[in-house]
Amino acid sequence: MAASRRRQSLSVIQQLQEAPYRFEFFQAVRTLERSVLLIGHDNAGAQAKVAFATEQLASGAPPGRELLRFYAQSSLSFIAADVLKLSSRELNSESNDQQDKSAGMAPDVLEQPAAHRREQELQKQWCMEVGFGGLIGSQGVMPYYMTEVVQRELKEKNAALKDFLDIFHHRNISLFYRAWHKYQLPVNYESARLRNTRDLDAFSQALASVAGLGTSEMRYRLPMPDEALYGMAGHLGRQQCSAAALASMIRQYFGLQVSIEQFQGRWDALPEDVLTRLPGPEAPLGVNNRLGTDTILGTHCFQAQNKFRVVIEPMAYEEHMAIAPGSEKLEALKSFVQLSAGIEMDFEISVSLYTGQVAPVQLATDNDNQPLLGWNTHMSSDHQYDERVEINLSADHVSPDEVLPAA
Repeated sequence: MAASRRRQSLSVIQQLQEAPYRFEFFQAVRTLERSVLLIGHDNAGAQAKVAFATEQLASGAPPGRELLRFYAQSSLSFIAADVLKLSSRELNSESNDQQDKSAGMAPDVLEQPAAHRREQELQKQWCMEVGFGGLIGSQGVMPYYMTEVVQRELKEKNAALKDFLDIFHHRNISLFYRAWHKYQLPVNYESARLRNTRDLDAFSQALASVAGLGTSEMRYRLPMPDEALYGMAGHLGRQQCSAAALASMIRQYFGLQVSIEQFQGRWDALPEDVLTRLPGPEAPLGVNNRLGTDTILGTHCFQAQNKFRVVIEPMAYEEHMAIAPGSEKLEALKSFVQLSAGIEMDFEISVSLYTGQVAPVQLATDNDNQPLLGWNTHMSSDHQYDERVEINLSADHVSPDEVLPAA
């Protein structure tokens, strides 16, 4: 609350209306667009109508439905700012009907009752007078006598000529803003998020394609937001993800101090058609039993290059419980590692904890102190020194709640 001798703080929109000359053109339009879309979200579940038009500028919608209507300055005075005036106007339903017909709206929409269509129409539209991009005025491209003609008509209460020229002013300035908007990454991302569209903006689409999430079938399938992967597209776009890159990405997003141990061997089962069998009832001559050619001893083969280990450094007990089996953070970590390394690589996650951090086991219903077998439970808490206990979680590890039968 403002003090008794201090003026009450104004919102950005109020400041823009009272002192538009203090704002730069692009930032003013961006602020209005954000304000209009946020108001539309607030009124989405209410009975009230949307206060202002929300269609994007130069997007093919009729000018009466765009979020902003531009006018150019029509005097020969010196212009000291980009934005000269900001106001709002009530939309006329009859004029909108004419604009809809001229814009080529579908006949079934035009045949709806006028009262029904009027209920669906928007009520207000922002109007901005700018000091550039006009056909007339001190900076206009047309001869000065055209400005004098417009001024003479305005003195006679005839705004037809100015309104006609403002049609071209609005289109020209809208395309100018749209051209700037097209190459601004933050503005494109902000506009797409505010409009709640599933279609990505151009920059997000490019980064998603580099990261391997360019198609709609690949999006929103991970337990972590796709937007978090766009900043890592440089690493994810490589054919092979290095150990240093994987550790760096995990530290950046998950906040975990990790190291990658490569070449962790594992035993893989061999297919039955390559196993050696001695002669018997099923195979009188045996199978793969020629010494030095196809004979194999055993049923498993040791692979040293298809598995690695993600070692998480010891952390506080609260952080340790945050990545317990079945937690959202652990599932997100496993999904991210698999996405980065590829499905052809196997991995395990090694989590360590010092015994001095673990409290004695107690049966409790508190979510923060629930005992989890193999995670935070120990048979005895009497240790001569603080031991480091390592817990290995496989890539396909499931939480106990998922394997227990339903009640």
